[in-house]
Amino acid sequence: MKHKRHARGWPLVRSALLLSVAAAPWAAVVHAAPSSSAPVIESGAGASSDTEAAGDDEARVQRRLQFNDALDALASGNQARFDALRVALADYPLASYLDYEQLQRQWREVVPGGTEIDQLNDFEQRTGDSSLTRRLTRVLQKRFADTEQWKTFLALGKSRLASTMNCETLKALRETGQLDGFDERIIELWVQPRTHREPCKSILRDIEARHTPPVPAIWERIYQSMESNKPEYAEAMLQYLGSRDRNLVRGWIDAAESPQSFLLSGKLDRDTQLNRRIIADLLLDWSRKDTRAAIGQWLRIRERFGFSADRHYDTSRALAMRAAYRRMPEAHQWLQTFTARADDLELQEWRIRTALLAEDWQAVINSIAQLPLEEQEEDHWAYWQARALEQTGRESDARTIYSELAGLQSYHGFLAADRLQLDYSIRDEPIVPDADLLRQLADESALVRAREFHHVGLTSESRREWNNWVRGRSESELAAAAVLGSRWGLHDRAIYAAGLSNHRRAISLRFPLLYRSEVARASMDNAIDPAWIFGVMRRESAYIRDVRSSAGAIGLMQLMPRTARYVAGLQGKKNWRGDLTESGTNIEFGTFYLRHVMDRFNDHQVLATASYNAGPSRVGQWLQEGSMDADIWIDTIPFTETRRYVRAVLAYAAIYEHQLNGRPQRLSSKLLPVPAASGV
Repeated sequence: MKHKRHARGWPLVRSALLLSVAAAPWAAVVHAAPSSSAPVIESGAGASSDTEAAGDDEARVQRRLQFNDALDALASGNQARFDALRVALADYPLASYLDYEQLQRQWREVVPGGTEIDQLNDFEQRTGDSSLTRRLTRVLQKRFADTEQWKTFLALGKSRLASTMNCETLKALRETGQLDGFDERIIELWVQPRTHREPCKSILRDIEARHTPPVPAIWERIYQSMESNKPEYAEAMLQYLGSRDRNLVRGWIDAAESPQSFLLSGKLDRDTQLNRRIIADLLLDWSRKDTRAAIGQWLRIRERFGFSADRHYDTSRALAMRAAYRRMPEAHQWLQTFTARADDLELQEWRIRTALLAEDWQAVINSIAQLPLEEQEEDHWAYWQARALEQTGRESDARTIYSELAGLQSYHGFLAADRLQLDYSIRDEPIVPDADLLRQLADESALVRAREFHHVGLTSESRREWNNWVRGRSESELAAAAVLGSRWGLHDRAIYAAGLSNHRRAISLRFPLLYRSEVARASMDNAIDPAWIFGVMRRESAYIRDVRSSAGAIGLMQLMPRTARYVAGLQGKKNWRGDLTESGTNIEFGTFYLRHVMDRFNDHQVLATASYNAGPSRVGQWLQEGSMDADIWIDTIPFTETRRYVRAVLAYAAIYEHQLNGRPQRLSSKLLPVPAASGV
């Protein structure tokens, strides 16, 4: 049975130096916190510790200190000190980064010209570092824009390493007399239903004041506003429309709060392109408030209008999928009667999920059979095929599938093992790379820079170097790099490389037991299974201590600042202003919040895990009128991220239990029936 990897990249962030101590047995007394501000990382069985014993001799440590001293001298304006240290660090792997820092600081203080371009070219030729050269190029581009040297700005923009800088480029074209009216570049920006930043905003406003937009562009902006559900961006287009179209578009804009009123008013009865677009858009708006009514109206009118095949399909699909996301009972029937396009995998999968919610097991079997063959072989659909076969009396066929799945080290593999009462297929298969390859990679300049960036505290640079290197590498190279990363203390990069190399059973490397002291303390304080904490932490951050998500979540257990303040308030810490990148604080607060949502859902670990990712209010909305099996509830969670998250955390917790105790609890013991909405 095929098992697809879902590799995950991690944001690039800066962190402090990481130290290591010898791992103690799990049952040992929790260690007292060390006096150093650096986090303590304890290695699990088979994991390499991040210490000087791993090759960090005194000379290397000294050069790292000199490197940080050089950065401090540069920041404080002590040029003489910087120059002396730069000479001393001439052969240090990160010497070019010091030059990069010096150049970008210098360029921000001067009016750039030919000298700075020469310095950029010299840097690229001397270092061969395309990543740093690209960043320097963009610094110089911005400086030429800031100083309004538009011809030079446009010339530099032709470099393969230059940034697009659309708005600055538009201004440069205008200032050099190369922009007039609504050309393709202007139209592309003008039709977008969003607020542009300066100088794009003023340029677009100026061009519109002097030129009438092309008619196709006017309608494109209106239609894009409809697609984006941003009617306010179509308001300015009314002045260009004839009275009939203007009244219709005005009606659409005003119908935002009550779409059904305009839909049912009779003003859209003519079969025109504009009316069809408005009807489709307002039906989707209506479905947000009353999905059943909107679908009923669509079923009544869809054949009266000449909708294109694509518009007909997209509208029907959007309405049916909204019903499915909301777990409406009618969604099962609607999706079963809907003819899905061959390439519409999401709809085909939701047809299976709505059948699961309805416990229509024959429909589950039939719907899985309609998936592409490679999708049918994925372990989650194979599991549900077996479950459906079991429910329809074909136990022998079900057992055959369960037996094959039980050999996988995965969530659905563990569930299949539970169905047959077999041991979980968890075993550590350490990566044993070729010794010559390992030595070769240990001298690879990019990886050496990644190591050094990590040890001087510039972990965002470390990850950037590492990620640039792994692209296009062979499986053996990735596997060896994973071992090397673990030895060097770059645990998150080791996890990443091992996953890319498909060594799924390199457990000690992919699931290291880090921060054991902090986890033990938080586990005891909150009566939370330590393996569950490890599972959450591994899924949330892959042990990147100061990672920050695009949504603003911070640290090992990815806490939102507002959640941290809420937790602090529950703990009686008023006006808390602590540091969520500090490992002890993050694990303490994250575990406390796990306990909080466990209490909210009556010790139901599945609901608590989902709540940690999606929030308890949303999880409460996903509960049904009656109770249901937990495996069905998990695999029909509307949010793809939360669905995968819950499965991953439960599987990871089982693996960590195996590491800590030698034998995991069965997932079936944690997958209690999900109660009805009235039961929580």
